[in-house]
Amino acid sequence: MKFFVMYAETCVEEYAAPGADIFDLERGCLNSEFQFLDKSPLSVEISDEGGIEFPDFILEGSIPLISAGVKRVFEKFGVDYVFYKPIQLTYSLLGRAENYWLAVPPRIDCLDTRKSIIEVEDNEFLLPTELIREAKKICIAENQIGRYDIFKLAGVVNQEIIITERLKNALAAENFENVFFYELEE
Repeated sequence: MKFFVMYAETCVEEYAAPGADIFDLERGCLNSEFQFLDKSPLSVEISDEGGIEFPDFILEGSIPLISAGVKRVFEKFGVDYVFYKPIQLTYSLLGRAENYWLAVPPRIDCLDTRKSIIEVEDNEFLLPTELIREAKKICIAENQIGRYDIFKLAGVVNQEIIITERLKNALAAENFENVFFYELEE
C-alpha cells in the first residue's frame, strides 16, 4: 500500500491566513490531544499577513483547516475518527466570512522502526522516554493502521498528515484548491 503526506502551500500571498486567535487550538492540534479541544464553533479574524482567497485546505503550523467540500469527501469515505470543530474565518472590513472545519487526525503507532530513520535528541539530563524523537525517513507499518485512511504518527514530533493512496485519489479527483500530496518512500 502506498502512503502520502497531505499538505498545503503556506506562503501563497493571495490565500487567507487565520489570525492569532487560531493559536488557542495549537496545544490540542500539535499532538492530537483532543482533551484540550472542544467542538464549540470558533470565529477567527483573518490575518493582515495573508490575502482574501479562501482555499480548500489551510495549514497554519500544526492546525489543519478544511473546507466543507473536503469534509464531505472524508465523510463519504468513512473517516469518522478525525476531531472536527467548526471554524469561521472572517474578514470584517469586507463583511466576508468563510466556514471551515478544524480537522485533527489521531496519532497512531504505525511507524516501521526498522525501515524508518529516527533522529533522537542528545540530552544526558533527560530520561530516554523524554527525549525528542523525529522521523527523518517515514516508513509505515501497513499492518498497524487498521481502518484508518488519515492519521499522524505517534511517538515522534512529526506533524505530517499521512493518508492512504485510496483517500489521496478520492481527494485528488475533486481538484480542491491548495490540497497537495507527496508519496512516502518505501
